[in-house]
Amino acid sequence: MAEETKAKKPGLFARIAKWFRELKSECRKIVWPTRQQTVNNTLVVIACVILVGIFIWILDFVFSIGIQALLTQFASAA
Repeated sequence: MAEETKAKKPGLFARIAKWFRELKSECRKIVWPTRQQTVNNTLVVIACVILVGIFIWILDFVFSIGIQALLTQFASAA
């Protein structure tokens, strides 16, 4: 009796077909950026990568000088 009231689950191929229909529907909603937007976004990313790289380079330089100073201080004390 419980089996009669329970709705049958669609088959594998029916579910795959439904998935592809929904995929096609969602792909129609995509709004692609223009070429100019893509170029601008790329330039922003490149600029950010360069700025972060410079920042990390400066920190590395400062920390290496600090560590060298500490090592020199402790080496002369020993």
